[in-house]
Amino acid sequence: MAELRQLRAFVAVAEELNFTRAAGRLFLRQQAVSKSVQQLESELGVALLERTTREVWLTSAGEELLRRGREVLAAADAAFEAAQRVGRGTEGAIRLGVSPAVGPAERETLVRQLRDRTPEVTVNLREVWPEQVVPLLRDRGLDVVVARTAPAAPEVDSAALAPTPSQLYVPDDHPLAARSDPVALAELDGERLLTWSRPGTPLTDLLLSRLAARGARVTPVEARILGTGAALTSLVELRALAIGPAGWPHDRRVVELALAEDVALPLLVLWPTGVRSVAAERLRAAVGTDGRPASRERTAPREPHAGPRGSALG
Repeated sequence: MAELRQLRAFVAVAEELNFTRAAGRLFLRQQAVSKSVQQLESELGVALLERTTREVWLTSAGEELLRRGREVLAAADAAFEAAQRVGRGTEGAIRLGVSPAVGPAERETLVRQLRDRTPEVTVNLREVWPEQVVPLLRDRGLDVVVARTAPAAPEVDSAALAPTPSQLYVPDDHPLAARSDPVALAELDGERLLTWSRPGTPLTDLLLSRLAARGARVTPVEARILGTGAALTSLVELRALAIGPAGWPHDRRVVELALAEDVALPLLVLWPTGVRSVAAERLRAAVGTDGRPASRERTAPREPHAGPRGSALG
């Protein structure tokens, strides 16, 4: 079967009408170019060139192959270059999954970092729940996922990004709603805390433990409506408080307050194990906490295996 390298050698000779010049153009030895052309003629069963010790000229078959061969090589080169651009992340589409716990401001930052200096890149954003992460990454339904927790699965690699500062959200008729100064965590002792998964799941346990460390014992209350756009919908109905990233969507009955202590929420980038992820590399370079992959010990919190209802907001 004729090969692309043979066609490339033939086109060079046909355009130069000289084996020496064609070899120099291809950075090959003359003998290698001559052998490639001979192999091509043998594969096709026709003479493409007439040769003497001093001259080279095209047969009618050679003229036809030169005309069409140029188009083939141009198309092949364009395909190779396009593959390189996509592989290097400078063109094409990046399929980005985000957890519902990743707020709108963070999503805008992630998209901006993925397209920084690469305006030809398209980012397809998809909200995913924790139980969807492993199958979507394993089956290449997504290129990369950004979430609060990492699944305990060998199919997924993870690395820590810069954690997210959090805010306190309260109903507008709560005694804290009128506060202008930051609220200390200890002041939340005895309150009801809105959560998006039961205790025993990573993100909920993280918040409860940080509050307990400051002397605030709270009652976790699971949200009845889930998803980024509805994360705080249950807040007023359940008479609870919430801790989440700044800029989470909420209606006018909810007030956003500053916290006196740093309750940073973990942020992780996830990608298929064993696959070089340009998107993950770009995010780690832009908003990573360090240049090393997060180990299973450093990557906190990790999510235990759970069915759909047992999944954390992630």
